[in-house]
Amino acid sequence: MTDRMVPIAIIYSRSEAMVVASLLDAAGILVHVGGYNHNSVSVCQVALGGYRLTVPEFQHGDASRVIASTPGFSENCFSYALQRAVVKVMILWALVFGLPMSIAMIITAEGSPLPVLLMPLSMLTIPVNPQGHSDYFLSLLDKA
Repeated sequence: MTDRMVPIAIIYSRSEAMVVASLLDAAGILVHVGGYNHNSVSVCQVALGGYRLTVPEFQHGDASRVIASTPGFSENCFSYALQRAVVKVMILWALVFGLPMSIAMIITAEGSPLPVLLMPLSMLTIPVNPQGHSDYFLSLLDKA
């Protein structure tokens, strides 16, 4: 076998990529995280191809075993935390700013409250984590 770097995973979540890279590093496996600096460029890692984790070819089997033996590795669940956070911000905005401003505009007859009430819809254009499914390239068979 050669010491060339081969892909072990393409991960779209920065936190997942760092956890897997740390897991492999702690097991004594050399790992390179490609695309790590893209995080400061854009929040949409799907468009940039995600974080590419590569390991030396001679350590690919060991890396595969470490990842596959991680508890919860095969579980895939969607996190609604970001969705709940955006909804909470919209509700807070409506209670603190939207409602009082709309009432003030109606009382003073300065104009229609509709533009003020539609402002939170601009928050729907905020790019959030698309949570794409990570791709792992594991080989659980040792090559002799």
